[in-house]
Order: sequence, then C-alpha cells, then structure tokens
Amino acid sequence: MAATVESKKVWTEAELGGLPEDGYLHEVVNGELVMSPKNSFYHGDICADLLMALRAFAQTNKLGAVWDSSTGFWMKNRNCRAPDVSFVCKARLKGLRRSTAAFFQGAPDLAVEILSPTSTRQEIDERLKDFFSSGTQIAWIIDPAMERVEICQSPTNRAMLSAGGFLEGGHLLPGFKYPVADLFKEWEW
Repeated sequence: MAATVESKKVWTEAELGGLPEDGYLHEVVNGELVMSPKNSFYHGDICADLLMALRAFAQTNKLGAVWDSSTGFWMKNRNCRAPDVSFVCKARLKGLRRSTAAFFQGAPDLAVEILSPTSTRQEIDERLKDFFSSGTQIAWIIDPAMERVEICQSPTNRAMLSAGGFLEGGHLLPGFKYPVADLFKEWEW
C-alpha cells in the first residue's frame, strides 16, 4: 500500500490580502496560516513611538522606507512574515514603485519585534532564522516586561541592552540613536 503525502497549501498574496479583518494578524509559516491576536495598547505605543522615530530619521536622511506590521515580507522559504516595524534600505527599493500592491520579496534590512506575553523563545528563534536567511542584517527584539532589547546581528550573535542603553542604526541608519528607556517610559502629559 502506497503512503499518501499531503502537500502544504501554497498561499498567494491575493488569498492573504482577502482574509477578513477579524482582529488577528495573519502570517504564513511552513505552509500554514498563523493567526495572532492583536496586541495591547502598550505594545502599540512602543511600536508607534519607534516607528515614528525611525521613519522620520530615514526620510530626513533619504535612507529607505520604514513600515508597520501590516507589511508582509516573503521569506526565501515562502513564509510570509510581518515584523512589528521594518526598515528597507533605498538601494533595495530602486526600481520599485511605492504604489506596488505586493508583499516585499525578501526580508527587511532591520526587523523589529516587540514581545507579547504569549511570545515563546522558539517562536522568536524561528522568526530570526527566517529573517536572517532571507536578508535581514539587524533585528531588535523588544521585551516590554523586562524593559530591555536584544540586538541580533544573526540568529546566534546577540547582545542585550538595558534601559540605560541606546538603539543605534549602525551601517543601515548611520547616526540613528534612540534611548532604550524611552521605549518604556510612562506618558508625560
């Protein structure tokens, strides 16, 4: 008797784009649709503050594009990932139109992930593996519960920054410097 081998579904952008707005973030991982619940407003606040700082810096210095978690990236293994914040250098954007209605082919140069209470180390390690094997050069893993950031140069080359440190753009965003403590500070109004 021959064994039946089931092939995993190959998701298209049209299918992913056609999913309902159901309160979940959608990604494709190993051929499976993965749905994650929306995050807390604390998560969103950290994301918005960093996104605004990165975007303003990148635009002022004409370095590339900064996007939010609604942007899909096709990894080399056909996983579709959507980091919380992403940056792509202008050299990789040449020839593309801003109005292109497609997910980005490849990983962002900088991928930023903000941990939620349900994030696991295995999940983060898998995301980093996808990002770096598809072109990411730097990843920042922000941990709001511990008020620290893990700076990743590869899936294995990682360093921890505490609230006294600074996120720096390195060769991707030369001159960018953001206090880690500012990611976690209370509102001032």
